[in-house]
Amino acid sequence: MRCEIKTTAQLDAADKQALGILSAAVYPPRPVKSGNGPPTEWARPDWHFLVWLADAQLAAYAGALTRTGLCDGQSALIGGIGGVKTHPAQRGQGYASAAIRQAVDYLAQETAADFSLLVCRAELLGFYERFGFRHFLGDTFTRDNGARSLFTWNEVMTKPACAPDCQVLDLCGPPW
Repeated sequence: MRCEIKTTAQLDAADKQALGILSAAVYPPRPVKSGNGPPTEWARPDWHFLVWLADAQLAAYAGALTRTGLCDGQSALIGGIGGVKTHPAQRGQGYASAAIRQAVDYLAQETAADFSLLVCRAELLGFYERFGFRHFLGDTFTRDNGARSLFTWNEVMTKPACAPDCQVLDLCGPPW
């Protein structure tokens, strides 16, 4: 296993191709439903955490970014982790954990983020708690195609846990 951290500008054609293959394996194409409006806009990561196998196959990935948002109306630099994925044939072997640890460590050591945040399906809350994330039970707002909206797609987790008196997070942009 080989772990790499790259900025978006550092991703080369081979990296992008491997990411495309991994994404297609994790999220196979689905038919597009008409009449539901524009698709949800997702933020693009600034940093890419790649976990490679010895045969140059991309086994897992996590993206990260920082953005100024609001916690109960107060400005906060939020470190976001998103796009976490592991090739289905490689699950359960710690590859996603390696990518997440890299991302968490990077945000803690290399940025001035006040806290980190990720969103996940409810069944993954326990998985992310192993990395110190805690379920945020307040309201989280995002910008979806420019419009401010309450984020209800997935669960929100923060690390370290936001102060107990923080009830409203505003990501001031699209989710990640």
